[in-house]
Parts: sequence; C-alpha cells; structure tokens
Amino acid sequence: MKPLTREEKNRQIKKEATATFILFIICFVWHVGFGYGLSGKDLYLFGMPLWWVLSTPGVFVVAVAGVAILLKKVFVNFDLNTEEGDDVNDK
Repeated sequence: MKPLTREEKNRQIKKEATATFILFIICFVWHVGFGYGLSGKDLYLFGMPLWWVLSTPGVFVVAVAGVAILLKKVFVNFDLNTEEGDDVNDK
C-alpha cells in the first residue's frame, strides 16, 4: 500500500467516522424500532417475546455484521505518524 498524505489521511478518518456513525444509527433504529414496534404484540420465539428477541440479540447480530462489513470495505490500515516522503530512518 502506498503511503497516504495528511489530506488523504484526514479524508479517510472522516470516511471511517461517518460510516461508523451510520452503523450506529442503523443499530439504534433497529433496536428501538423492534423494541417499541412489536412490544404490544403477543408473539413469542424460543419462549421470549418476539420484540425482545429481534431487538436485543438481533441488534448484536446486526452490529457484528456491520462491523465486519466496515472492516472489509471502509477501514484502511495506515500509520498516523508518517507522511508520504517521510523516511522513518531519517529521525
């Protein structure tokens, strides 16, 4: 991987932060949506109310899947201390 400039690093950091915030919003809407949306229904799965199964363990599955996607598609491994053209041995 080629070294990134400071500007490219800042753009990447903003991209990662935005993607993480979007995943948080998705998880929040999932949790609250199923928690309140199905709370009045008399449906059960594995002896637990369906709203709880979809809301609490369900959001965990969504979050883990979302983090896996972010790690593969959005996040980039780079060193914050060095810039393009800097040689570590010069210091």
